Amino acid sequence: MKATTQRLVGPALGVLVFLAALGVWQLWAGAADSFPVPTASEVGERAWDVWPTSAFLGEVAQSMKRYAAGFAIAATIGIGLGLLVGLSHAARRTLDPFLECLRAVPAIAIVPAALIILGYGDASRIAVIAFGLCFPILVNTAEGVRGIPREVRDTASMLHAGRVERVSRIYVPAALPSIMAGLRIAVSLGLVLVILSEFVGEQNGIGYYLLVKQSEVDYPALYAGILFLGVLGYALNRVFLVVERRVLAWHYGAAGE
Repeated sequence: MKATTQRLVGPALGVLVFLAALGVWQLWAGAADSFPVPTASEVGERAWDVWPTSAFLGEVAQSMKRYAAGFAIAATIGIGLGLLVGLSHAARRTLDPFLECLRAVPAIAIVPAALIILGYGDASRIAVIAFGLCFPILVNTAEGVRGIPREVRDTASMLHAGRVERVSRIYVPAALPSIMAGLRIAVSLGLVLVILSEFVGEQNGIGYYLLVKQSEVDYPALYAGILFLGVLGYALNRVFLVVERRVLAWHYGAAGE
């Protein structure tokens, strides 16, 4: 009974905090009477009108297509390189300076180069997204592998397990909690990079939609688009948590959660 109550209290408090924030927004915007900052009720009304439309959902579909492609590329490269530098001292010494140099470059800084090399279509946008998402996944994967106890590695050597078998049956499962942590960071960061990449290039996507509404001085629609991004980010994170719970069921069971 106590556990059930605790499970209900957490979500209820979250809803109350969200409603309180909307209330503060409504009161402040109403008192300020500022045209650039509409009230929460105005934004809600515009969201109700805009979100279900085929035009808006088409923009969302374009953004999510780029998001999915960039995320998939980043996960493939990040996990692969993370395993390599985490398992091999030689690879770490060789690649670390290059990777650390790239990791220090903000994803937004490569947009001009991506546009020159890949053009103004989806390829440049996906490249920017993949570049920005790769490093959180890579770093977490590498750290997860490095954190595997030496006893586990020694046991694998004593059993004469092959390299492929060690990686697939020992190292990856052991590093999986850390890998999933990197992927979860990328889930939220991906939306940021999608919007940034859509401020230039082809004229579609949620980022382009926000620019259009700003230029049209349609501030309720602008804020409705921003609010949608928050809801979308929350939904993506919740879906990922469900997947993570299933993939790491053994880990949460061992931790008593």
